Amino acid sequence: MCCQVRTFFFVFLACLFLVNCRQTTATQDIELALNLGAEPATIDPLLATDPPTIQLDQLLFANLIQLNEADGAPQPGLAREWLVSPDGLIWEFHLRDDAAWVRYDAEDGEIIKLRTINAQDVVYSVQRLFDPRTASGYAARFAPLLRNADRLVRADPRTSPDDLQRFADELGVRATDEFTVQFELNASTSAFPTIVGAWLGRVVPRENIEELGVNWTDLGAMWTSGPYVLVDREPFRFLLLRKNPAYYDADNVAIERLRFRLLPDVESALDAYLRGELDTTDPYDSIEGANYDRVQADPALRRDLKLLPGLCTQYIAFNTSKPPFDAVEMRQAFALALNRNDVVSQVFEMGEPARWFTPPQVNAAPDRNADVGIDFNAPLAKTTLDQARAVGVRLPTALTFGTNTNPVFLDAAVAAIQNWRATLGASITVEDTDWDTYREQLAKDPPPLFRMGYCGQYPDAHNFAYDAWHSGSPYNYTKWSSATYDQLVSAAARETDVLKRRLLYSRAEKILVEQEAVIIPLLWTQRASLTRPRVERTYAVMEGYDQIENWRIK
Repeated sequence: MCCQVRTFFFVFLACLFLVNCRQTTATQDIELALNLGAEPATIDPLLATDPPTIQLDQLLFANLIQLNEADGAPQPGLAREWLVSPDGLIWEFHLRDDAAWVRYDAEDGEIIKLRTINAQDVVYSVQRLFDPRTASGYAARFAPLLRNADRLVRADPRTSPDDLQRFADELGVRATDEFTVQFELNASTSAFPTIVGAWLGRVVPRENIEELGVNWTDLGAMWTSGPYVLVDREPFRFLLLRKNPAYYDADNVAIERLRFRLLPDVESALDAYLRGELDTTDPYDSIEGANYDRVQADPALRRDLKLLPGLCTQYIAFNTSKPPFDAVEMRQAFALALNRNDVVSQVFEMGEPARWFTPPQVNAAPDRNADVGIDFNAPLAKTTLDQARAVGVRLPTALTFGTNTNPVFLDAAVAAIQNWRATLGASITVEDTDWDTYREQLAKDPPPLFRMGYCGQYPDAHNFAYDAWHSGSPYNYTKWSSATYDQLVSAAARETDVLKRRLLYSRAEKILVEQEAVIIPLLWTQRASLTRPRVERTYAVMEGYDQIENWRIK
């Protein structure tokens, strides 16, 4: 093996694909052209929320944890290894000692190595993330994980600096030595390393920020630590990155320069791609609508097209608190009567028919071939409806299907209604409204049937099966809860063995979409990207997390 397992209470160590296990490759003195989209509002990694800017920060700032591009599984980054206590509340990360801060000197064009990154850098970065004065977009979302983070992130930004520092010092993160940092959680969360890799582990330089304030990311002033360094930029036109020779894995970074164009719309990016000015349309946005039709009509573009799995699930849900869908037999009948394959092929340009809720490519999700879900079966749907009637459940003469106003979602509703009318004789009308009104309606009194979607914020089954459907979840509009389901996803949250976690989530999904039929999964989303054949690349399951430093030019 490429590393040794160490013991700290109970050991959880991710060592697959360690970066220093790869063969050294000579740097290709070539420039790769990508499109970042609009001019980034910030380069500060603790403020970035959109995938293109996250991708830029992925290249400029080292992360405590890297995410496997194929499934989001956590891998070593700044942390060589990590360990967890038996109760799942203490996570300890052991940092590598060869990662450094660097600064680009714009006057002489040199990249200057400054100092080694240490555990105090990690502590400062986490404290700054939850500091209300930072106003990080995702701090409130993840604050419940970490001891005392809620108190800090919800504090008034006008609170005295001394009090805010006291709150920060009491946060559940501390350095135990120069290269070891511990996190203390409020509840056992086996997905914590993945969350660190996605949102909590990007490290920023304290002295650089304290010296320059909001100007710390200026060209020639900014300290960075990733595989690339920002060496030039022209607002609204481009950003140029150069390989960082002091990066801890620089020997395996193959491409010398990355030029990010700032083309703010897909059509302009397609035109640039056709002119040979871009090697890939990534990391900006998906090719959809008329632009997707344009790609499909062009043999050369179609050759370069790849459909990539997304982190969103579209589904149809029931209000389980009122007749007729308070009866599981009626919900199962409707699930059996829906031909999702036909609905998806008729309505959506991209996407894969979904048999359960969690996209199968994320960490610890049910295996793609899992025996989970209800397939279309019209005869069985009619039989199940008869069973519902036999126990006194009646199909109303009129039902409503709710959705927010969107042409695609309206078409999906109509297609589903046609299925139910043909098989069950159900009379259903669509009611649509604007998104804000629709969300309020779902929170207060959802219609009998409604469309909804859920997008993960990190690529782990915990983010789907637990966060969306555990009792009390703010994302569950169905009025349903299950003690058995809660027990399964809570056990999965404590379990660190990924195979055992997958089994627990599979059992939970079976309850959600089959035994209880709370929702009818409809679509696992996809996005479309163009890349020239000369680029040998990888594709990340989570937008903004492509490891471009591993790409090659053929």
